[in-house]
Amino acid sequence: MAATIDHVVVLMLENRSFDHLLGYLDHPNPDFDGLLKGGPYQNAGWKNGPAVLASSDAKYVVPVDPDHSHDAVMLQVGATGRGATREVTNQGFIDSYERKGRNLAPPAFEGLLAPILEPVFRPKPGPATEGRGPLIMRSQPPDRVPVLSALALNFAVCTRWFCSVPGETWPNRNFVHAATSDGETIITPRFYENPTVFEMLEQAGKTWRIYYDDTPQVWAFKHLWDPTGDRGSKWFRSADFATHVRAGDLPNYSFIEPNHRPPLHMGQPDQSNNQHPGNSVVANADYDAFDAGADGDFRRGEGLIAEVYEALRGNPALFERTLLVITYDEHGGFYDHVPPPVNIPAPGVANDPGWIGKLMNVFFRRKSTSFDFTMLGPRVPAIVVSPYVPRQTVDKTIRDHASVPATLRALFAPHSEPLTKRDAWSPPFHGLLSLDAPRADLPDLSIYVPAAPAGPATPTGVPTAAPGPEPPVPSYFQELVDLAKMVDAQLPGPNIADIADLANGRPRDLANQITGAFTNLTDQLRG
Repeated sequence: MAATIDHVVVLMLENRSFDHLLGYLDHPNPDFDGLLKGGPYQNAGWKNGPAVLASSDAKYVVPVDPDHSHDAVMLQVGATGRGATREVTNQGFIDSYERKGRNLAPPAFEGLLAPILEPVFRPKPGPATEGRGPLIMRSQPPDRVPVLSALALNFAVCTRWFCSVPGETWPNRNFVHAATSDGETIITPRFYENPTVFEMLEQAGKTWRIYYDDTPQVWAFKHLWDPTGDRGSKWFRSADFATHVRAGDLPNYSFIEPNHRPPLHMGQPDQSNNQHPGNSVVANADYDAFDAGADGDFRRGEGLIAEVYEALRGNPALFERTLLVITYDEHGGFYDHVPPPVNIPAPGVANDPGWIGKLMNVFFRRKSTSFDFTMLGPRVPAIVVSPYVPRQTVDKTIRDHASVPATLRALFAPHSEPLTKRDAWSPPFHGLLSLDAPRADLPDLSIYVPAAPAGPATPTGVPTAAPGPEPPVPSYFQELVDLAKMVDAQLPGPNIADIADLANGRPRDLANQITGAFTNLTDQLRG
């Protein structure tokens, strides 16, 4: 590697599989493993109905947010067995999506009392949506994913980058930060105490920052922002990233978390840009006639990718010393044809529940608690960007999100111990920067950079919702609101969550105000 890397930037978006976003990319490298060669790529229809082929006619919107719980993912990938003998087929995607629409999610509990208690813990179902299972086989055509497609063609695309856990957002994001999910396969709003790559860098005398909007999931690592210390000074709003790049002021590691705040309605500007399908749900009756290319959260996510890339391209001297990674936390329930690898090292020893816990597990337990973490989740897009990466590079190395701390350790803290057994195994990716000199033929994606929002904004940069009842929020965002309340309880000053006009039925505004209070704290720490 001829390049000298002083900065690593990671942008992680939400809930899209490799095939869903890049499966139909016409990549000239024969090593590219999409859906245009080989096959047939298909899943059996609902209740063993006629097979449904993968296709390139996905819309930006969905009538049902796909199920991405641990139990649903295990159904989607057809996992049977355990450990090295586990078999995976990737033949359950239609079954899973149809079940989600019909409110027939697979049982989440097991044990002697599970048949009795399962209905008590299952969420109250909404209206059933039938016959939509085949939609999960649809991928985005490349012209509707222009930014990610251009970067995949012009830099390095990793065709064997899998999410770390066959499960939800939080466990997978935790692997990026700590190379473990602390035994979780589902979203559990709580504070996590695992050592992270941020502390590892500090101990090696290196620097880091987190760029965020609204309610960042990385708040779950309380020791990264505890108000009694000064680490809060390392947190910045996303808009500051481009400003820092222009000034040539980046730390050794920058983590960028997108805006998770769901829009109040389709097309509302300056809201979420994380590409979570839960932010793009339309009524089932409206789906067929909905404009396949309408603006919304998905395009805003593409704009965010372009914004980060173009900020770096605008400072060539800095870009030549920077490695940018764009990836997704998990597959979101969308079809991918490559089965996840098995017999992968687990992060570490699971917590012993004790004899009382073991006895209780005989009667009633979450199925997900028995997962041994020796299998990865489905493939997700991952692009490694640098002027030192040759065009049309395809990397077939098996990786997961723990490759991020593994790479940071290799570059900036070579004498540090791995955080867990998982990042000790997961291969670094800085070797993809193989050119002797930086390229000059970098693509120009500036036409996709969103214009700056006009008009007054709240402290978080998000327009305040109009008065009146607030529509329901996606379940993933409610869990972030729960995290925001936990953060609120730790911040100095009055507890915002106790203010009735914010807490009563307006979770978006509540999270927005807590983020504003957090931002005020970080500004004060920087003087």
